[in-house]
Order: sequence, then C-alpha cells, then structure tokens
Amino acid sequence: MKMKKLVRAAGAGITAAVVALSMAVSGIRSEAASSYLKAATYVSDAWVSNFWNSESDHMDEELAQIAADGFNSIVLVVPWREFQPGVLPISYNRYAFQKLDKVMNAANAHGLMVELRVGYVWDYYNDDVATGRFRDLLKDSSTRAAWLAYAKQIYRTASAHSNFHGGFMTWEDFWNYVEDAANLGKGANSWIAAKKCGYQAWLKKHYSLKQVNEAYQPEEKFTSYDDVYIPARKDYAYKLFYEFYDDFLNDLLEDTQKVFPNLSMEVRLDVDPVNAQDGNGQVGAPHYGTFSCAAAGYTSLMYSVSMGHGFGDVLSAEEAIRTMNEQLSLVRANNGGKPVFIDQLLYMDATEGFEQNARLAESHRGAFLTGIPDTLRTHTNGYAVWTYRNYTNNPVYNHQFALGTRGWNVTKGSVMDRNGSNQLFLQSGGTLSQKVGHRIGGRTTHDGHVRFTADSDEPATLTVKLGSMIRTVEVNGPKQYDLNLGRKGFYEVSFEADGDVYLDNIHVYNFVQDGQLRDIDGNELSCMGAMRALNASMN
Repeated sequence: MKMKKLVRAAGAGITAAVVALSMAVSGIRSEAASSYLKAATYVSDAWVSNFWNSESDHMDEELAQIAADGFNSIVLVVPWREFQPGVLPISYNRYAFQKLDKVMNAANAHGLMVELRVGYVWDYYNDDVATGRFRDLLKDSSTRAAWLAYAKQIYRTASAHSNFHGGFMTWEDFWNYVEDAANLGKGANSWIAAKKCGYQAWLKKHYSLKQVNEAYQPEEKFTSYDDVYIPARKDYAYKLFYEFYDDFLNDLLEDTQKVFPNLSMEVRLDVDPVNAQDGNGQVGAPHYGTFSCAAAGYTSLMYSVSMGHGFGDVLSAEEAIRTMNEQLSLVRANNGGKPVFIDQLLYMDATEGFEQNARLAESHRGAFLTGIPDTLRTHTNGYAVWTYRNYTNNPVYNHQFALGTRGWNVTKGSVMDRNGSNQLFLQSGGTLSQKVGHRIGGRTTHDGHVRFTADSDEPATLTVKLGSMIRTVEVNGPKQYDLNLGRKGFYEVSFEADGDVYLDNIHVYNFVQDGQLRDIDGNELSCMGAMRALNASMN
C-alpha cells in the first residue's frame, strides 16, 4: 500500500465516482477564451507559498473534485522569484516550469481552463526578502527587463496549452513599497527615495511647483522639485504619491502586455483615507485611474463582502448583494464598461488581523452565494474562490521532498521513491531538521502544530521538536499525526528516530485559512453545497 496515498487521501472525500465523472469529460477541449470562468485557486494540499516546490501527487483526484464541484477553471498563483530566482543575471527554476506544464496538462484532462496570477510576491525559494525586487522595478532598468523576461516566459509556457485562458497581475504584490515609503519620515531617506523611485520626476511632469506646495502646505514651500520628499501616509500630499504609484502600475501593466497579451490587473477598490487639505477630517484617495487595465479586455478585482461597510457590521445576504451591485457598478463606470473578473470572491474572510471588518452573518453565507447570479451575469466574466481547500500557514520548504533533501539538514537519511511518491527514509539514529521561525511570523496567541505522515516496517519511536517544545510518538505502520506543541517558539522543526521511519508531507503551522468549502483533508464543509449551486446556475 502506498503510504502517502493511504494517509493523505484518507479523509479527502474523493471517490472513484468523482474521478470517473471528471474523466468522462477528459477528451473535451477547454472552452474558448471568452467563456465564463468559474474558478478555484488550486494549491493541491500545500499553499501558495510552497505549492511550486511540492509533489502534489494527488493532482488528478483533486482536479477531478474541482470539476465535479462545478468549476470550469483553476487559478494558479505564479511567484516571480520561484520561477525566476535570478534577475542579474536572469535564471529560471526548471522544476517550477515543469510543474506548470504538468498542472496545465492535468487540468486540461479534466476540462478545466487555467488563469494565472502573475508576479506573486511570497515564496520560500530562499531566505532573502523577495519584496526588494518589486521595489527595484521603480528604479532599476535591469530588474524591469528581468520582470518582462519572466512574464514573457510564463506566457510562452502557458499559451502552448489549449486550456490557457489568460492572466492578471495585482496591486497587492506591489503594495509593500507604498506601505514602507509612507514611514520614511521627513528627512534624507525620504528625499533620496523620492528621487530614486521617480516621484520627483513624475511631479515635475504632472504638477506645477505651486500645486505641489499647495498639497504639502503648510509644512513646506519647495523652491525645487529636487527638494520634495515622500510625505507621511496620513498627510493630504500623500494623494500625490498614490497617484504616482497608480501611474507606475499602469505603465508596468502596459509594458507587460507587450509580452503577455491581454494581461489584466487586479485593481484596488479600497479608497485610501488621507487628512483633508484644510485639516478638518479626512478625504479619500481612490484608484480609479487604474481601473481600465490598459489594453486588457477585462478588469480583475478582489471582492470582499466587507467593502463599502463599516467596521464591525454584520450583514444580511440582501445587504451584501445590494452593496456588491453598487461596488461593481462603480468599477465599470470607471473602466470604460469592461467586464470584471473577481479573482477572489470573499464571502467570508478568516484572515488574522481583519477580524473587525464587516462580515456576512454566518447563517447568510449560503443565501449570498445562491443570490448573486444576476449580479455576476450583469457585471462579470467570471469569479474565483481563494480558499477552495483550507490550508495551513506552513513555512516548510520542500515539505513533500519533491526536490530531494533541498532545504533540509539530514543525517542518516535519504529521499526514496515509494510507489511513485517521494518520502524521506530516516534510519535509526538519524535526524531531519529545517529552520522555519523566520517565515512563520508572530501569532503568539496560537499553538504551534506539526502535522506529518509517518510509516515504519517495525515499531519505532519518533521525537518531534518545534523550537524548545518536544513530543514523541510511536510509529508502527502508516499514520497521519497532528501534534500540538504549544507556544514556546517556532525557530526550527526537527525529527529524530530510534528506528527506521518514512516521513512525508510535513506541515508546521499555527493558523488554518478557512473558506468553509473543503477542509485541509478535502472533506466538504458548510458552504460547499451553496457554491455548487452557484456554479450550476452560471452555466
């Protein structure tokens, strides 16, 4: 018996009937690019940050389930650095591109189209901060050339498949610079940044010095554009920086569309608050100038039911649907009437840190999903759900040993193929470890878990450590473990065996992202029936 399949699929709810249903349409070519998209973001049993270095050896069953749930498409999140690790000189990650081909072929076999989110900022390819190259796009021509080469190679690879639908980039992946620039403070660092990122030159092109002084008043009276610094985010003058950054995104999108035709962009629907010019209250800085998405045939958008509502509001389905119509109408009034692709349809959001956002009453989630078809038909060319399958915030790189022992420290152990599945064979007295604390972040109010599968031919004791926390388990045949190790630190995860043990699918986590469609093992949750009904109604 193949241990990984036995353990991972034990609760997956993926039956032979589902696979048969999907395979019945395996000969059908994907619909034309104009077809309405009903998509699930696909990360297998990993998550977006380590999907491209995982095995996904249940891909066929997982895609069959997605098709059986009424979706006709998947969204793949394509991290820039993981696919293009080097920008100077440019280098590419062969495994990631091979997996992209593999996923697209498998999706096609199940009648699923593929939409790509291009340029995702987070990955575990190495421990450098990935946001740096996104910032460099503002000021370094070599980095911009590397970005275009990456986008061109992604398009070339994906468009070779008949089920390729298109792609979009997103403001979210470029927003770190906006956050950081606002905190530079008035001083040399802010002046230098304003010059290097092109903000001063942009102001000179678009505004008179008198207009700039009026925006910055009463703090400054600049005599030269070279004196202008990046203001604080709360200041009225930050409206100018928002406008500058919107233009940067528009320019980057137009350049990228030359190598990735019809690439869209997820635009920022939020209106950012800044202080009123007269100092009384606040005014909004909208991003309407990005909504047309240049030459793209549609505008991409993340839509949450919280949009347009105050903190703490609990909404009925009727209220949420009414606001959704208003918000989508606003987008189309500012994008030339183009349809909208909702790349993240957030009818609920359990993301930590956003608990105070308005939310849909739990008992109204199903009614919202089944009540939005008319809204979707009026305004959109498709939608996608972000959390089709719940996932852990797993910081482990190469957690299924797809890349051998890369990223791991191993003694008396090696990766071996067991019936087509890579597993780590840890001999008696051997150890396996990886530093993960720098990736998992805070959340000190949540217990740390280590979840993994283990197998042995003879009984063996396995010692599991997470930082200073220790647990032991007895391994005697294939089994999945989920150990709660408390809150004493997440610096390193390690395993030590006193007998021969096979290990696989290692997760360290203190948070599970919940979409109430399918749990981390693939079992159906409370909103899945309503989602299937929505999918069926959009045929």
